[in-house]
Amino acid sequence: MGNGGTNAAREAALSFIDALASTPAVRAQNRLLNTADRDLAAVLYPLEEGERDPVYLAVGSAKAARLRSELARMGHVRLDGEIVSRIAAHLAEHLSAERPLAPASRYFKPKTPKS
Repeated sequence: MGNGGTNAAREAALSFIDALASTPAVRAQNRLLNTADRDLAAVLYPLEEGERDPVYLAVGSAKAARLRSELARMGHVRLDGEIVSRIAAHLAEHLSAERPLAPASRYFKPKTPKS
């Protein structure tokens, strides 16, 4: 992620954390437990470990462990700020919608080797 992409991704991730904070705990837990680990990891990736705590607390220890594993894999994926922003907006809507939304459409590309 370039610097502009990093900033956009971070802002989108923080916006998702804000949406999570304003969602009733039971709904947040239900929606996050039914969210693909990869989608959540993509949104959490630009954040510092401590900033991810609200998600870890909401999903419990088993899913938090899976998310940490998925976050380690995110280092091998090319995620630009626009993709992270799109996924974060989808997940924020997933938290607030009357009904759960379908998984976020995602397009992850392996990082290209630098020559």
